[in-house]
Amino acid sequence: MMTLKKRLLLWLLLPVLLAGCQKEKRSDFRLYRFIDELRLENILESPFLERGEPGEVVPLAPPKSSPLLDLGSGENSFSLKKKIKLEGAEINILFAPPPSVYRYEPTVAAGGTIEFGIGIIQDKNSERLPVQNSPAERGVCFKVSLERKGRREVVFQEFMALPPPNEYQLSFHSIEASAFRRGTRVVFETEGDEGLSAFWYNPILYTRARKTRAVVLVSVDTLRADHLGCYGYKRETSPAADSLAKDSALFLNTYASSPWTLPSHVSMMTSLHGVHHQVYHEDEKMAPDLITLADTLRSQGFMTSAFTDGGFVSRVYGFSRGFDSYQERGDGVLIHNSAELIWREASEWLDANREKDFFLFLHTYQPHNPYVCPHPYGTMFLEENAVWRSIDLMGHLGGYAGIYSELAEEERRNIIGLYDGEIRYTDEALVKPLIGKLKELGLYDSTLIVLTSDHGEEFFDHSSWAHGHHLYDEALKVPLIIKFPKARFKGQKFGPIVRLIDMMPTILEDLRVSSVKLAIDGKSLFPILRGKERGDRTFLADVGDNILSSHVGRKIAMNTGENKIILNKPFSPEDARFFTPPPRLVPPVELFSLGEDPQEKRNLVDEKPTVARKLSNRVVEIYKHASKQKSVKAQLDEQLKERLRALGYIR
Repeated sequence: MMTLKKRLLLWLLLPVLLAGCQKEKRSDFRLYRFIDELRLENILESPFLERGEPGEVVPLAPPKSSPLLDLGSGENSFSLKKKIKLEGAEINILFAPPPSVYRYEPTVAAGGTIEFGIGIIQDKNSERLPVQNSPAERGVCFKVSLERKGRREVVFQEFMALPPPNEYQLSFHSIEASAFRRGTRVVFETEGDEGLSAFWYNPILYTRARKTRAVVLVSVDTLRADHLGCYGYKRETSPAADSLAKDSALFLNTYASSPWTLPSHVSMMTSLHGVHHQVYHEDEKMAPDLITLADTLRSQGFMTSAFTDGGFVSRVYGFSRGFDSYQERGDGVLIHNSAELIWREASEWLDANREKDFFLFLHTYQPHNPYVCPHPYGTMFLEENAVWRSIDLMGHLGGYAGIYSELAEEERRNIIGLYDGEIRYTDEALVKPLIGKLKELGLYDSTLIVLTSDHGEEFFDHSSWAHGHHLYDEALKVPLIIKFPKARFKGQKFGPIVRLIDMMPTILEDLRVSSVKLAIDGKSLFPILRGKERGDRTFLADVGDNILSSHVGRKIAMNTGENKIILNKPFSPEDARFFTPPPRLVPPVELFSLGEDPQEKRNLVDEKPTVARKLSNRVVEIYKHASKQKSVKAQLDEQLKERLRALGYIR
């Protein structure tokens, strides 16, 4: 029998968005989202019409739900538009406690398909409601009707029984509306015991796209650029990514905004430096008014869905913003085949959405510590005398306190071999089948594919392990492979320094979506792609003070051309004593010439004091005058904390 979780995943195949056009051009839509179009005048009947004002929050909201704030979702009378968390997925719903009647007159072309989910949650409120029917009859009847020229036809009707306490029912439906014409009204009704937590999941009306516009963003967590073949690595860690790179524009010097997952992914999704989004610590999340890449594409007619490994890419931190459905695996880093499981879910989703415009975000922790993956990949790059066939490096080092431990060279090679095996497995289990599936569905040529990472990994390059505490290139330089539709810029390599925050405006420009009104730090890469810009861009990267109780002080990095400066907050005596062995002491200011010294071994502060002073002053001015978001606290439940402990981030 199909489980609720499986049924939920299958329904993630169904929701759609508005057509690819500007919001004001309603008559051009081929996709119509009923949630977004709900206005007070559409609500013919609701338990809340006589109880309060439209701006009030609904008191009987489903558990684990919050008001929908996605861009373009429109007014939210009685807070009926919501995001709700069910079994690891956060989805968009239209709350409809009986009796509710919502009526619309969609302005789309003739014909089409109506898709929706119906659901009920029994919570503590359900137990206190007056019982109108016997226990066996308690539940909700869902109806969908079409009205035209005074005639009304019920095209869907189903009774859903009230589930057991603290559980839910959810089913998914699709109706071919070939007779649909302009002037036809669509009515959604719920009947049953008043006050039950009934809802419609992302109901939409759409006509099939003649030509799909698609974006697939793959974030492979903790992936160093210099460990991929297309970036010159000698080991065959990435044959599929290398193949993709041949059809793509390859950016050789791309810098992330942070050396760890949470703030770097916030920057990736918002095109903002940390100093502007202000997400630095593990208990902070995106401010609700930040506009994300998913938000923007959702408002422009793209179905937006994500399959992630959760953790620091959890909905708790605001990453579900702009996504119709946001699926996160809670056990991603705890299992050895995360990349494969992410792909299975994404593959099914692609099968069902091939005819719709979509933005699909895939994230896996697979290369992240602990280094363990399925045979034969885990041992593929190990030497014969390698001691470890897998390792929890942070556990072996004793957590953050041991990140400055010096291991024997053969042990270092052993660890790197395990890491490289993780990359090869991810390449085989995720990247390769993704490319194959898009080709099988006839979408590869028209899809914009981005393969990147949030940060790198340290292998004692600068006398420490892991990531999150230094701003050297091994922690900040990430791959950026962009396969444009019709393979434009195929096989071209671009050497100028660029930023991961440049990805979002590049995608928007390629889709002809204006980003002029967005307050972002990134800049489209098209001037570089077209040869109109040849110089290095200025990146800005930083890490907060004592993140994850690491006892490492704040650091900021910036460049002008190939000159890179790093400002280091010195260790206090107390913080220094935390580490065993003690940390490598670094000067407050480091200056490197990336062209002459790519390994960042020679500090040029004394040789180039003028350059160091100018860069330092520029950093100070940026942080002094930055228009900062107010830090917003995230509420971490015990389950998420346990997952973060498994990642080695918290104790």
